[in-house]
Amino acid sequence: MTRRRFQAGSPGAADPEPRPEEQSQRMGFGFNVGFGTTSNSRTMPPVVRRADTTAFVSTPRGPLQSQHLVDQNSGSGASTPRSARDSHVAETYGECAVCFDPLCAQRTAVLTQEHGRGMRKERTRSCAHFFHLACANELRVHHAKCPICRAPFNGVLPVPSPGEDPDGWFAAVDVDGDGRLSPSEVLEALRAQIRCDWHAIERQLPKLWRRWDVNGDGYVEKNELVSRGGLIEYVTKHFPKREHRERPPPPSIARAPNEWFEYWDEDGSGELEKEEVVRALVKTFGLGADMPSLRNIRQIVDAVWCVFDPDGSGAVDRREFLMRDGLADTIVASAGAWRT
Repeated sequence: MTRRRFQAGSPGAADPEPRPEEQSQRMGFGFNVGFGTTSNSRTMPPVVRRADTTAFVSTPRGPLQSQHLVDQNSGSGASTPRSARDSHVAETYGECAVCFDPLCAQRTAVLTQEHGRGMRKERTRSCAHFFHLACANELRVHHAKCPICRAPFNGVLPVPSPGEDPDGWFAAVDVDGDGRLSPSEVLEALRAQIRCDWHAIERQLPKLWRRWDVNGDGYVEKNELVSRGGLIEYVTKHFPKREHRERPPPPSIARAPNEWFEYWDEDGSGELEKEEVVRALVKTFGLGADMPSLRNIRQIVDAVWCVFDPDGSGAVDRREFLMRDGLADTIVASAGAWRT
């Protein structure tokens, strides 16, 4: 089978076949690593392509231009609407939706909209979602929309520690600025900032809420959250973060695509959503905070996705993933992983 190659920012000209190390640099990963392995030996490529570069890919259905990459802010090529999916994969695992590392492992930030000028300048939360501070700043430069709910924003507000600055922390996590937190606001804040078993808290929230909502108005105020014996102290003590057994490294998508699919189909649905594929590739490559590589891997998936998900369902099943010239073959060919 003739493998098809995709290079972000290239119209697919018939270039000479690159050596393995050249291929990884062309893709913008900046290091030699096979799908299914992780390497710390990284060399940044001499030129980092812009995230809004037009991308082309040769597929079994002909050349494809990803309009999503032409204008990230236009809304074309956007992810499946939130109403169509239960939750974003990053929310399911308590991760940052940019780098897919645990939210509570780094300092977090929220996205804001700034209005007015001078003394009349106001700032409000754009949405309820949290990101790592570095990732939020990356979003502001390259996208200016929340990757989870697509809300536009023009500012980033670092979230302080509730122990060090309870007033600043409460102001940051209070999405609508009404001086109190709803159950959903509390859960988002716990998931993002407090090392606790938020899955268990979510399951028991109706019962727990009666303990925290002292006056029974359906909300909790700042003193009920951060005071001695308050909500944060309670969940830290009674719902410590569970240490999960570390999973073995993922199989190689190039050499064992079926096993790779099963490994990342963690909910057993028999299909992978677009963000599940992005997350799987980010973790398989061990990209972490490598922002240029994160942008490029998302470019690849964005560019080829509509070919294998023509009905816009937001997911591909095992057959679409494994078939000849399917999503697995296309991703492998695009990244040059079959060479490693």
